[in-house]
Amino acid sequence: MSEAPENTALAGLLATISDRRIRRKVQKLLQLGEEAVRALGELDIALYLREDGEEQLQIVADAVLSHFRRLLEYLGMVAPSAGASADGGDVELELEGPAPRKSGPIATRSVIAHRERPDEEKWSALAAEMDTLKYGLSSELKEFDRRFSDALKNDRKEQAVRDLNDATTGLMDGVFAVMTTVYECFLGHAEPERMVPGHRDTLGKALAVRRALAELRREVRDLNRPIQERATPADVAEASYQRIVEAVARFVGSDVFFYLRSDTRRDFAQFHESLANGNAARNRLECEGFDKYLDSLAFVSQRGVLIKHDTDLRTKISADLDRAIKFVAVLPDVVCEVIEQAFVKGERLLGLNDQIDALVDEWSALTPEQRADVQCAVPLGQRLLDLVRPPPAPQAPAGEDVF
Repeated sequence: MSEAPENTALAGLLATISDRRIRRKVQKLLQLGEEAVRALGELDIALYLREDGEEQLQIVADAVLSHFRRLLEYLGMVAPSAGASADGGDVELELEGPAPRKSGPIATRSVIAHRERPDEEKWSALAAEMDTLKYGLSSELKEFDRRFSDALKNDRKEQAVRDLNDATTGLMDGVFAVMTTVYECFLGHAEPERMVPGHRDTLGKALAVRRALAELRREVRDLNRPIQERATPADVAEASYQRIVEAVARFVGSDVFFYLRSDTRRDFAQFHESLANGNAARNRLECEGFDKYLDSLAFVSQRGVLIKHDTDLRTKISADLDRAIKFVAVLPDVVCEVIEQAFVKGERLLGLNDQIDALVDEWSALTPEQRADVQCAVPLGQRLLDLVRPPPAPQAPAGEDVF
């Protein structure tokens, strides 16, 4: 594996822990988690490359699972210590096993108040969560072992690789859940995109993929149009064709490319090879096919993790804007600030809807003075509200029961 970049989030977390023994334990736990995440990333790439066939997959999987099992073993050592202090003594806490998790063990408390809690209390809260996390990771490992065993016996290689890809994603999310819990227990909040530099959880990957695919789809659509028009001069069509080849090459060479499922990466590699070895005259139909293929990838927005994210975010933006715009005549400065924050949230929806993307781009082009101008900001805020507002719930026919 390549040398890992510096983890500033880890350094920042450790700096808040004054108890040396607890700091060492937290550091070891997070380092084991980071090693497991990076190893799982290597396995995900191997599922796509697999140049040496099943034997190479087995070697890589064994190496990856050794990291994962080390993390699992350490969780087993941590979990029994719930209710015990770092030096083995009792503390005055009544933690009778793991509590049900919602948005984090202490997410409802303010961050400042949370950081003032003693290190031993935070460690005990973390230890109380470990039984649940250990059970979840063990279940994911069993599922991975089952799918991997089936894959090596299954002659349908592509289906086998897809199954392994899903199992690997489950393992990755399990490790991120452990690391997120550590950050929440000691800081009161967690930023999954910063916990392991260069790696993201499923939601972070899905958002990055959707955005990159939307940008590539729009670029290819504009460049493909003159290629398909018979009246386009040959040199213009060829210039557009070469720009498509360059765009595909940039995408295939990006980090986001490896967030795609292994079968989708294979499709992109085939398109890239076909387009790179042709020209506009010979590969006119291939360009049209690639354009349609990118349109078909819109299903990425329909994955469960994105649907919940988008629904929650659109509801939040809609509620904020709906309230703010009503007070534009009384509190213009506040309204402009709310609108700006709504567009910050709107950036996380990029790739979901071309109209929202265009509106966010329009807002991004404004100067700070224009964003603070009610006459300029409010119309854009109203347009964003119209785009994100949830559709009204259907009304039941009169006289009928509602279940």
